[in-house]
Amino acid sequence: MKKFLLTVWALFISMSLFALNLEPGHIPIIPNPDKPTPPKGDTMPLSLNRADIEATYFMGAITFVFNEDLGDCDIEVFNINTGEVWNASHSGIGSTIVYTSDSHGTYYIHIDTDCGGYSGEYTN
Repeated sequence: MKKFLLTVWALFISMSLFALNLEPGHIPIIPNPDKPTPPKGDTMPLSLNRADIEATYFMGAITFVFNEDLGDCDIEVFNINTGEVWNASHSGIGSTIVYTSDSHGTYYIHIDTDCGGYSGEYTN
């Protein structure tokens, strides 16, 4: 009986620790100053203080939050280990979600906007 209770207790503790690892992870998205893209048209001024893009990863889904209107955005997510690629588009202020396969590896994110390029990386 002691072995059974000890096994149940160990299982409970391990499941609790596993559940703690399922919290969303913040992905730093930074501007690429070495590859600036000029703005399209005359209505969007080029600024040195470019808007941040927030990205969060949780169980195979990456949520991108655009805090300012960066124009048309093309998002590419690469799994460097498997070669898988996911694409999405966004325009304006708001958020979009890119669903990945949730396979383990290093993921590289590249975002082209009317105001320039952004990139980020995370490991799953």
